[in-house]
Amino acid sequence: MGDQVVVWSWSLEADSLSFEAAEALLSDDEKARGRAFVTAALRHRFVVGRARLRSLLGGHLGLDPGALVFVQNAFGKPRLADRPSVHFSLSHSGDRAVLAVSERHEMGIDIERVRPLDHLDLARRYFHPNEVTAIEGVRPTEEQLLAFFRTWTLKEAIVKAIGRGLSIPLDTFEVQIAPSPPTMVLAPGGAPQAWWLHQTTGSYCLALAVPGGEVGLIQRTV
Repeated sequence: MGDQVVVWSWSLEADSLSFEAAEALLSDDEKARGRAFVTAALRHRFVVGRARLRSLLGGHLGLDPGALVFVQNAFGKPRLADRPSVHFSLSHSGDRAVLAVSERHEMGIDIERVRPLDHLDLARRYFHPNEVTAIEGVRPTEEQLLAFFRTWTLKEAIVKAIGRGLSIPLDTFEVQIAPSPPTMVLAPGGAPQAWWLHQTTGSYCLALAVPGGEVGLIQRTV
C-alpha cells in the first residue's frame, strides 16, 4: 500500500449508516458540530458523512473508528493525532463524497457537481491568466463550463495537498487540462514542480493531486 492512493466514493443520500449508528461513532466535538446545523437534513448529512470518514479510515488502518482522534494544522488540514504518517483528503459536492488515503504521500482530492454558473467571471477573478485564455478558447459553452470545473477541481486538489488552504492564491500557479492527462505547468511557490494529477469527468468532476511521480491508484465504491 506504500506507493498507492486509495479513493473511496459514495452517495451521501444513499448511505446505509443510520443516524443513530453514525452519531455513536462521533466525538463529543463532532456531535456538537452536528447539532449546530439548522435543518435536520443538513445535520443528518454531516453526522453520517463524518461517521463514514471514520469507518473507512478505521477499516483501512485496522483501528476502532470511534477511537480515532483528529488534529488540524494552522490552515485547518486534518490528520490523525497518533498516525501522522497517514495522509487523507475528503471532499463532497451534491450527492457525492470522496475520500483519498495514502500511507506515504501527501495528496489532495476535490469533487464538484458540474452545474451552471458564471464560470468565465470566476475564472477571470481567480485563475492564472493562461488558464483563463485556455478556458475562453473552448467551444461550445457546455465544454467551456466543463473546462472550468476541470481546472477548478485540479487547483483545489493541489492546494489541499500542500495543506496551506487558500493562503495560496489560485492565480499564482498554472495547470493544463489539454491534452489529457492534466499537467502542472507552474507549481505554487515552495511546492515541488513535479506532480501526478488524475482526473475523471461527467456529471461530477473529480481531481486527485499528488506531489512527485506517478502512484498506484485504487478506486472503490462504498
